[in-house]
Amino acid sequence: MSGITRRALATGALLLAATGARAQSPSEATRNLPKTYSGATLNILWANDPVGIALAAFSKEFSEATGIALNFTNASSDDRQQKSILDTTTKTNAFDIYMNAYQWKQQLAPYLIDHAHIDQEVKGCPPLDLADFPSRALDVYTKVGGKMMAIPLLGSATFLVWNRKAYREAGLDPDSPPADWQGVYDNGLKLKAEKRYGFNMPAGKAIQCACAWITVFHAMGGSYTDAKGFPAFNSEAGQKATRFIAERLQKVSPPGNLTWDFPEMVSAVANGTSAQGFMWPGGFSTLLDPQRSQVANDLGWAPTPGAVLLGGWALSVNASSKSLDAAKLFVGWLTSREISARVARITGQPCRVSAFKDKEASAKFRQLPAVLQSMEGPVAMYMPIPDNGQVNIIIADETNAACAGTKSPEDASRDMQDKVYALMKRRGNLPG
Repeated sequence: MSGITRRALATGALLLAATGARAQSPSEATRNLPKTYSGATLNILWANDPVGIALAAFSKEFSEATGIALNFTNASSDDRQQKSILDTTTKTNAFDIYMNAYQWKQQLAPYLIDHAHIDQEVKGCPPLDLADFPSRALDVYTKVGGKMMAIPLLGSATFLVWNRKAYREAGLDPDSPPADWQGVYDNGLKLKAEKRYGFNMPAGKAIQCACAWITVFHAMGGSYTDAKGFPAFNSEAGQKATRFIAERLQKVSPPGNLTWDFPEMVSAVANGTSAQGFMWPGGFSTLLDPQRSQVANDLGWAPTPGAVLLGGWALSVNASSKSLDAAKLFVGWLTSREISARVARITGQPCRVSAFKDKEASAKFRQLPAVLQSMEGPVAMYMPIPDNGQVNIIIADETNAACAGTKSPEDASRDMQDKVYALMKRRGNLPG
């Protein structure tokens, strides 16, 4: 293993221990696994966060049942993206399986198998049961053209969270989230007090700033490209989103937020500084923990109004794997209906509808019904071009400039458009 912090190892162990997952008897999906590939070794490019560590430990059950050794290389998200793309494009093929984000799928898809029928291709592989995934999320996570280049593993989507106690103090209904982003701002004005702010806008030159802009942009009817396929960041919706963030959300957010990313977003809500916030499900482990959050017993949550931005992770098999069927078997097992429910009890980040509704998982992770609601509603995604990571950097830089006041929202939107256009032209992504 590489790139693993002691904290990640410890937290991963606690996640696993808290569920008693390894103490349970193997499920039917595990008992029915074949020994056909005993002695094979699968090299897997994996996450180095606590959830990844816990799932790697959980997967020992698969090895014990099949005799297939699992060799996990743990790496950060950015490192995994680079390693997986280099591994496939250079034909090094050091890995049989990749844990990947859908943002990378255009680059990886040509080198991966079509996963649509792996349950029919490998004897003993649990049924894929694809109807058990939210349909739009399934498409985003897995489809490139007509190819299913992955199977979803962990689901995630954006949230609006709020301090119910602060809502009551401001004369707002704590059980009624804002219906749109204007409502978020209107509530933010009422919530703002001497040491309390109305939102937690992550305005730093970092990914969460881009995520906030993308979410608001789509909620306001935005589309990355126009009908001809040219970038539309300076469209009416693009200008409106940039102006709304800079002139409204920024005005009700704490000072100092021009350097914020995810940790600061979570902290501002947890310590009561921000009475509303932009959030991902990964933040709930802090926000709902009474030892780490002042709002643990007063937190409200709902999907971001108008649209949610989809996050999450999927598993893919390298088409050049020397242990192809063993790799398919592992991916089919870990993403199966039965195992997904058990994974949900560990991570609180399922992707299958049945796992979201699992009684034990939803009792432990109270946010799961709302996450499912998010993933079954209007879903936005990162720009579907290979260079979407660079697009996100452009969005964050220009939104930060608008929030800082170094550019007008109109100038920031225009510059965002020009830079994305130049990037697409340079990379050959513009229409012919």
